[in-house]
Amino acid sequence: MPIAGIFAALLAATAANTTAMPAERPVVRVLVQTEGALAVDRRMLTDIARTAREIWRPYADITFDLAGEGVRSSAALRLTITDRISTLSDSASLGWIEFVDGRPSNLITISATAAAALMKASRWRELPKFVQRIFLVQAMARAIAHELGHYLLASREHAAQGLMRGQLTADDIMQPHRSSFRLNRSQVEQLQRDALVARRDEPTEDSGRGLP
Repeated sequence: MPIAGIFAALLAATAANTTAMPAERPVVRVLVQTEGALAVDRRMLTDIARTAREIWRPYADITFDLAGEGVRSSAALRLTITDRISTLSDSASLGWIEFVDGRPSNLITISATAAAALMKASRWRELPKFVQRIFLVQAMARAIAHELGHYLLASREHAAQGLMRGQLTADDIMQPHRSSFRLNRSQVEQLQRDALVARRDEPTEDSGRGLP
């Protein structure tokens, strides 16, 4: 599809996700921090968090709290957006989470450097700055959503398609259709069936400065 067509569809995509919501919904609070020269600003963090939360909205309740001086959070899961690249797998990886004894750790890392490099190597680099910003927001949000899948499903496994597929291309990132970032039936059933780690997280009154 031409860039103009994909971009028009991206701006026009408002159709509701028809995937059935799980009867038991995990609740996850995520404490967000940035590090390095490519750390994103508050506005971009808000857009990234909103996009990642919308991907997971049919399946789980995700709340993002912004780390800062004097901020306390009940979040059991931490998210770091960094200028580092992965040392665990491919250096082009947008995000990663470590597993210890077969269980996911409580730290997701997302590389702003890798997201920027993917954009610069794609046809999207030629478009206006505001489109490039959309690309970076989508790339990091969808990487966060994918790593949340590894955490909530407690699995390193990838699927052939959907949210948990193993690799995202630049055009995948700008794909406006929500169906491209869904869980499959067996993954949804697992969320319903298992006592997930994130279900232990309960909202508290003092939860820091939440991102909208």
